[in-house]
Amino acid sequence: MTGNKPPKPSDILFRNKFATEKAARTPKPKSAPSRKPPPRGSGNGRQEAFLNPYTFVPAFSREGMTGAFADTVPHGADRLHEENWTGTIGVRLIVRTPLLLLDTARAYNAPGDEEGHLTYPVLLRDGRPHLPATALKGMLRAAYEAITNSRFGVFNGHDDPLGWRRVADDARHMYPVRVSADGKSLEFWEAVKFPSYPKAATIPPPEHGERVWVKTTKEGTEFRLDSEIRTGKGWEEGFAFITGQNAEKKHDERVFVRGRSKPAPLTDELRERWEALMDHYRRHEQDIESGGELEISPHRKSEERRKLTPETFCWAYKKNGRIEALYPVMIPRDLAIASPAELVPPKVEPAASYRDLSPADRVFGWVAQEGSGTRPAAYRGRVRVNNITCVTAAEKAVERFSGKGLPLAILAQPKPTQSRFYLSESAAEPNRPIKDGIPKNDVHRDPDRALRGRKIYWHHRRAAASASYWTQPSASKGDPTQQPVDNDLYREYRRPNAVADERLTDDRTAFQTTGEPQRDKQNRSVRGWIARDTEFTFSIGVRDIPEVELGALLWLLTLGDDHHHRLGLGKPLGFGSVHLSLDLKETELHTGAQWSEYYRDLMGELPGSSAEATVTTCIQAFVQEASNQPGFAAIESAFRAAARGKHDLPVHYPRARPKGMRARRTPPNPAGESYAWFTANEKLQGRDVAPGRGRSLPSADASRGSELVVYDEEQP
Repeated sequence: MTGNKPPKPSDILFRNKFATEKAARTPKPKSAPSRKPPPRGSGNGRQEAFLNPYTFVPAFSREGMTGAFADTVPHGADRLHEENWTGTIGVRLIVRTPLLLLDTARAYNAPGDEEGHLTYPVLLRDGRPHLPATALKGMLRAAYEAITNSRFGVFNGHDDPLGWRRVADDARHMYPVRVSADGKSLEFWEAVKFPSYPKAATIPPPEHGERVWVKTTKEGTEFRLDSEIRTGKGWEEGFAFITGQNAEKKHDERVFVRGRSKPAPLTDELRERWEALMDHYRRHEQDIESGGELEISPHRKSEERRKLTPETFCWAYKKNGRIEALYPVMIPRDLAIASPAELVPPKVEPAASYRDLSPADRVFGWVAQEGSGTRPAAYRGRVRVNNITCVTAAEKAVERFSGKGLPLAILAQPKPTQSRFYLSESAAEPNRPIKDGIPKNDVHRDPDRALRGRKIYWHHRRAAASASYWTQPSASKGDPTQQPVDNDLYREYRRPNAVADERLTDDRTAFQTTGEPQRDKQNRSVRGWIARDTEFTFSIGVRDIPEVELGALLWLLTLGDDHHHRLGLGKPLGFGSVHLSLDLKETELHTGAQWSEYYRDLMGELPGSSAEATVTTCIQAFVQEASNQPGFAAIESAFRAAARGKHDLPVHYPRARPKGMRARRTPPNPAGESYAWFTANEKLQGRDVAPGRGRSLPSADASRGSELVVYDEEQP
């Protein structure tokens, strides 16, 4: 964009009560202290604590791992090694919260439902629940990776920096600039607002880049598009900077007029950062959706507006006297300082070769990343899940839903751009969340960050203990999602009915909904689930596994009765909490030396062995060696906390409390609007902003506090 476009031959006067953007950046007196928090029960969000559905088991650098925890070449499969263990482990599984085992091959679009809304039957074989071995093995591997701090098994498609949206507060540090005619420097200009939206039918706004004339008076600021007005006291030449109605409540566009500040150099660093951002827009053009009331920003669809050529106008983010970056709009998207792949702690990324396998790779198997070209490219694991049997009678094991089934709540895609949740305070300490209150720019642009580790889902302890949470009340009693259960719970797993015209009920204790379930592309329906207290049994065949590595697997199978693994679909909604325990009668393990002796005499028998003693010995070996590894105490603490859950807090995704809501706790919003909490969380400026904003996802460690709070919508 350049400022050399000839002006229109029209003469239109704009009046604006606002002065230039420079005045908006003038330092103001210190604001009054934040208002005192209202008392309990007033609706203030800090009184309404909850658990986010997921937390993290920290992943520490593996550079200091030793012994059985270090990377190494696995034992060959040509023989059984004398000190390793081979045999069968018997396991009992009890379903503690309903288990979603869905027959994806038989999913269908029910008549009358929106196209794309799928309904799933329960996965059965011969009329009985079918629990795939792959699902059990995947569950065990995920837990094994976490507690042994192994390498990620898979981590593809994370090589590009993530985009994130700056907050409105950053506008205080945005300055209008123009690239000089020689393309080597940045000229500082001033920005003047003029009202543009809603568009006045008789006053069309200028076109982007059009020359205008500006004069500031006591009554406001005048704009003219008359090419003859080039002289006269107070008139200044300017150029229109138009980005369209690309944000809610936007009512102004801007004219850039010349400033008096000294130009700044246009560095290679600034150019490279601009090009990286524009390349991000190019690669994500397919994500742009047309239609709706808001316009698409020009730089998202126009290659011309992405160019940083001589006489291009843009915005410079300048803080502490330094220009950090250039942007095409005042409140833009930006890029994180590094890609997720670059934020993985050292040696936690997937193994690049056969010589670098971590404990989970050696036990469960390994496949080289696609396109790596390494040889050998795979290693067969040493465990097999077999003999899966549903012990509970089929009529008790499966709970079925009539009609079109039960509409599940929306399960959105992971949002790693919420770096307050996904990144650590420092690369050296992935178990420490980012400090609360850090500005969003520093969250994304601080180079001393790392991924926090492996995502793990909380056991919904209160929901699991409730006798009525998983029941479905009669439709005549209203929307099940708006009815509190045991005072503090709402049925988070079910999608609310369609929103009514009035957002709140007359008593303002719930959202007003129709009697019509919401079934669209955003959610799914199920015809049934595996009921609570259903029992399965299965066996794990192990072959030639070293003592410590076997001990880690047995440790996972001998957690207390109040610990749970997470299996199947819908984990964020509370589904799939299962308890595993050893069946010692079905467990038989022998060393390679014992098997060798057995095979020397085919007429002989394997010596008798105490399964209990073997299990104890292997677990003790694992715990002893694990205690010498970096970060194991933090790993164990986080893993156990999530497996136990919390008895005093409900579990749900962040949500905001609407104005006027009188309920003890905020029920699920039928309109969704999950973004409202994250928007409120980033409001760190202003005299009326309640303390505690800028919250990061706390550690799962109970000693540090793990709850978040609901924010009130009416607060700025």
